[in-house]
This record gives sequence, C-alpha cells and structure tokens, in this order.
Amino acid sequence: MAASPVFPPGELNDVEILDRINERFAELEASVSPVPLLDARISELDRLVKAIIMQRGGESLEINVDEHFPQVRLAEAGIIISEHDENDSPLKFPTISGKEFESEVSKLSRRRSSFDPPKMDTITEKVLDTQTKEYYRFGESTWDLFLFIGTGALGPLGSCQTFVLAVVNVIMQIVFVGIAWYNFLEPEVDERSILDALRWRRSSGHALSEYDAQSQTSLAERVCSLDKSLHISGLQVSLLDNIRKYVKPDAVGFEAVFTGQMLCLVALVCWYLMVAKEINHALALHRGIMALPRGPTKIISRENPFTLVTHYRFLSIPYRRKVISSFLLAYRLFAACLLIYVGTFFLVYTVNVTELILNAVALGIILDIDDLLFDALATTPGRHLVNCMDPLPMKSFPRFRGADVKSLISSCLIPGGTFMVFFLMLAPMVTTLTEVSQAMCGGNMNFVWTADKRNVILMAPTTGTVTGDISDGIRTQAFVEAEKTLDSAFAGAVYSVWLPDVRDLSDSAILSLEETVDFFNPQCTDIGDQEPMLNYLREVIGNESIAGCADARPYCTSVTRMPGFGHDGGKGYTARMLCPDTCECWDPAGKLSNVEGCPVGPGRPCWRKSEFQEILAARTCVEPEAEELRQEPAWASWVASIQAFGQLPGELRGKNEALLLAQAMWDHGCAFGDNLTAMNVAWGSCFGWSQHFDWDFKTVEHFCPETCACDISRAGNSACPRPLGRTCEQLNRCVLHNETYFCTGDYEDSIGALKHCALKPRARKS
Repeated sequence: MAASPVFPPGELNDVEILDRINERFAELEASVSPVPLLDARISELDRLVKAIIMQRGGESLEINVDEHFPQVRLAEAGIIISEHDENDSPLKFPTISGKEFESEVSKLSRRRSSFDPPKMDTITEKVLDTQTKEYYRFGESTWDLFLFIGTGALGPLGSCQTFVLAVVNVIMQIVFVGIAWYNFLEPEVDERSILDALRWRRSSGHALSEYDAQSQTSLAERVCSLDKSLHISGLQVSLLDNIRKYVKPDAVGFEAVFTGQMLCLVALVCWYLMVAKEINHALALHRGIMALPRGPTKIISRENPFTLVTHYRFLSIPYRRKVISSFLLAYRLFAACLLIYVGTFFLVYTVNVTELILNAVALGIILDIDDLLFDALATTPGRHLVNCMDPLPMKSFPRFRGADVKSLISSCLIPGGTFMVFFLMLAPMVTTLTEVSQAMCGGNMNFVWTADKRNVILMAPTTGTVTGDISDGIRTQAFVEAEKTLDSAFAGAVYSVWLPDVRDLSDSAILSLEETVDFFNPQCTDIGDQEPMLNYLREVIGNESIAGCADARPYCTSVTRMPGFGHDGGKGYTARMLCPDTCECWDPAGKLSNVEGCPVGPGRPCWRKSEFQEILAARTCVEPEAEELRQEPAWASWVASIQAFGQLPGELRGKNEALLLAQAMWDHGCAFGDNLTAMNVAWGSCFGWSQHFDWDFKTVEHFCPETCACDISRAGNSACPRPLGRTCEQLNRCVLHNETYFCTGDYEDSIGALKHCALKPRARKS
C-alpha cells in the first residue's frame, strides 16, 4: 500500500491533526493485519531455507534490515527452494534475482522511513508566523451555551433554561449600569464641596457656639485633628480622613508613590483589561461561528484514539444562527462600552481607598455574571457539551513583524485611555480633594468667632490642643485675615475686633444689641474713623471710598427698619452706631433727629457725655409757642424728617400717621399731641414714640418741658431741661430774668454776690 503523505503539524489545527492521525492509524492497521498470520509461515520458511543451504554446502546469509543491503546475487547461485510433500516431490519456488531483492528491500526501507517524524526546523519569526493558527475554544459561559439553543443537543427544557440564564444576565447588567449611571456619574467631591468646606469652616468650624471649653479648641481644630470624640461634624471628619488617605499630603519618600491615585490607576488598567478580555472572547466566538460552513446545524461526535475521550464538532451551521451570533456580538460590545464608561466614573469618583478596592472587585463580578450563572445554574448536559466541543477555527487577523492587529489596537487603546482618564478626570479630582482639604484645615486654626448684635465680627485666639455665610464680604475677609494672623498681630486686625480671651467672647455673645453698642463705644465717639470699624462702615454702606465718619454723615438720616436691618440694609443704623458724634446723637436739640443705632437713653454713653449735660443745663423750662418753634432750625428739621419718613417707599409702619404728626407739629407746636389725640391717632408720648412707628426719633421733651411735665420723676432719665442742675418742677420757685434763673435762699442779699449765682445759658448748636 502506498504511504499517505505526512503533513507538518504547524500547517493544521488540532482538529485536522487528530483527523490525520485517525486516518494514518487506519492505514497502519490495514497494513499490519496479515502479520500475525504470516509470522508462523515466515519462521518455518526461514528454517527450511537454512536447512537446504546447509545440506548443499552453501553459506548462510544474515540480513539486517536496518542496514544498507549488499549487492547479493542469489540468482547466480541457482538456489531452488522446495518443500517435500508426502510423495517426496519437490516444491519449486520462483527464483529471485539480486536486483529484485534489493528493489523490494529499498521499497520496504522507504516505507519504513515514511513513519519517521518530520525534521524540526529552528523556530523563527517567519516560521512561527506561518504556523500560527487562530481558533476559539468554547468556555463555561452562558453566551457560549446560548448558541446551542434549539439545536436538539440541549433538549427543550435545557434550551429554555439557557435562554432564561441569558435574559437574567442581561437584566443584571442593565440594573448595574442603570444604578451606576444615575448615581456615580457625578463626583462625590467637586467644586461645590470646596464651597461647602469654606461655608462650614467660616460658620460652624470656628463658631464660638461650637468651642470646646475643655480642650480650649475650635471645632475646626478638632475636625482637622480627626478627633473621634466629636458628636457633630462627623461627615467632615469622614471626608477629611478619606481625602488624607487618598492624597497622602504628608507622605514622603517611597510612601508618597502608593497613594489612592496610584491605586485608582491600577484599578482602571485591570478593569480595562477585563473588558478587553470580554471583547476578545465575544469577537472570537463570532468569528468562529462565521467561519463555519453554511448548512443545517450538524454536530458530530468522535472518540480520541489516544485518550478515548469523546469530542463534539460543529460541521455546519445555518445562516440564521450566524445572524443570532451577530446580534449577540452587538449586545456584548454595547454592554462592554457601557460598562467601560460607567466603570470609569465609578472608580475615579470613589474617594475611599477601601471602597475603591471593593468597587474594582464588584466591576469584575458584573462582567463575569455570565460565567457565574453558568457555573451555578447551567444544566449538566450543557456543561458537558461546551467542555467537549472542539475548537472553532477562524481566519487570523493581519500580522506584521510578529504582532497582530488585535493586540496592537488593545496595547494602544488601554494605555491611551488610561492616560486620558488620568489627565481629564483623575488629576482634576485630586486637585479638588486637595483644595477641599485646604479649605477645611488650611491656615491659622487657633481662633473662634461670634457676631454681636451689631453684626460686628468678634474674634479671640484659642490656646488649647487636641489630643456662616461665605459670600464675598467683610466676614470672608475677616476669616482670611484670621487664618493668616499670628498671635502678635491681633491688635492690627482691620476686619474684625479681637478680644483678649474666649471668655470675653462668650460674655459679649449674651449682650443685647443696645448693650453691645454701649460696650464697644463707651465714650459715644466716632469709632468709624479707624479700622476695623471703618471697613464695616464701607461694607454696609457699599462704598469703599468712604474715608471716615464725615463721608458717612448723609446716611445719618437714613431709616433702618429693626430688627433685621431692613429697608436700607442697615446703612442708617450702622452710620449712627459707628459715628454717633457726627450724627449728633448726643444733642437732644440737634437737627439730626433719627437716633436708631445711637447709644442714647438713660445711662447710655451719649447721655453721659458732658456735652449732653451742658445742653440740658443751657435750656430754660419755658416752652416756646408754635410760631417760635417754627423758627427754630432743629424743630423744622425734625418736622421735615418725619414728613420724609411718611413719603418713603416700601413697607414701613406708621407712614400715614407720620404725615399727620409732621403737620400737627408744624401747626400746633408742643400742642400737637392734643390735636392727634382728637383725631384718634396714636403717637406715643413725649418720652417715647409709639411702637406702631418704624422709627426711633429723638423725643420732644427738650422742646416742650411744660407739656411733657418735666418734674422730678424725669430727672436723669430724659432730655428735659436742667437749668442750674435742677428739674423744671424745682425751678417753679425761681425767677427767670434774661434767660437767667434766680432762686430764693441760694443767693446773698448783696447785689455784688448776685452775679456769682447767675447762670448764663450757653448758646445751643443750631
């Protein structure tokens, strides 16, 4: 039998090699099947030949089939091989010439040499490129088993179960992508977090209300020290702890390399590799299916002659299954792209290092759902089928110098995508984390603050250690100043008032608005001429060009609705509070009548001033008539101010009554009260305006001592005139002559001594 050609193994795939081996074994079995029958006859023939040769005196020739045969010419010897039968008749064999024998031996040698293994070449790039073949091995995956639905191999129930597993796989991936899409595409820490950190730092972080008296530290100090004893600001502590573990701002040397940023890069690369593996499997399965011949679905079984293991092989597949494979590939590629997208955000925006590791593992689980479903729920025949399926051959991708297109694309996309994510997402994320940490714990932290009733920021340094609104304005500047301030520079603060001790800050926090105004301006002087109050004056009025109280004088008549600093935003109140001297708060008969914000009233600084007492002593207890009052500039100014109040826009209480009051004061002088009462208009009293009015003007007892009954009960608690230091009631026994009071019992009889007791009134300011 002619020897079959031997094919180099490198030119065939595994399936073809096994087929060739089976065919070759069949040929060998057919060739050697007569050997057992001929063995005995050949042995007997050998014995007879030797016996005949010995009888005739010939020589014995031994032939080694493994060596080259000598040219023996047996025909020349004329040997006749015979075997005697019962009749002793010779049995003649045909004569074999030497050339014929050599030819047969040569054929046997060639046939024998055809069974030798082929000569192996040295592996080179060209050899390996020529011999490399691509094929797809079926794996334990729901997607691989899905292609056998309806082939008859799985059975109806097995096909239904496999279909359900595929649907469950799709649903679980959709659920994960949906959750990630709607929850993880926005970072937990962003630009808003920086503002939130500043808002917390400049409100609660250094607030006096959160000051810890035991450790003598602010809340910000305790948070930045990661104080676990805090019962509040737990979110800030957790966020700061995560940021420090992620960024490691204090790490030096080799430790500075192993940050959360590096862990995120490693997790991203691993995630991209897992997705690339899934894409490669999906493409390989589809390419293998498309490479099969078209025809009815045909799967054959065969037994490996070496291992005696049964294998299954696809011989052909119909067009509709190739279409199904295309749809399956499209879904797997689409799902992979979505998972790459949401997975990237999922990993980059995870700040907690521990959660970052867990999230990376979770992503791998989501990608391997098909394998998990197969391992847990696939039918036993289905497992056996995919495990015993022969690989599917496929057309190779183009290759160049040892590298194929698929590996080159993956090798470029994965590092390129990782670098792009780093520069566009991860690096800005780390910058934001650093800024949040700096906003929470940067700069000087050893201080606390509070705002008094005037809305003035008061600050004090803290001395312990730990085992509001952030809109642009003076408060922000005060915080920035405090964060940069050293202990020795507290006195030079220009945006806040520093108190020597936190206890003073606590004491000031319980003061009322009037008490706070009095406490910080005990002399009733213009404190708005110097910083930091000058900056507050500029801030409230909204004019940075104001150089002092003189520039703020126009705002002394502005109406502020209290409480809440309404109507004018607190301009009038602040001007009078910081500039009481300029706004004539101390003059009960001055032209500027609005005193809301002034430290005026019984026992308050402006009424304790010597100028105020001198004005009271300089006015007599004689009440002017209405015509005389109309001639006084101060009275006319008051009437104009009240009338202007009634004409102001906006929601102010008592505007209509103010117009009636102004007219009555102008027409009736000190008798205006009776006129208003007759009109049923509630206006208050000489010593205090009705609370129905949104104003706080000076009262009229200084002009109308008789109408207001400035008796002994009003001494020291009103602006009633006090000539000679006495009340108008006490001066009833005295004689007024030329604006001078003469009282019996207080002067000597001599006229020379009379002049020593005379009181000449001081000219009042117009």
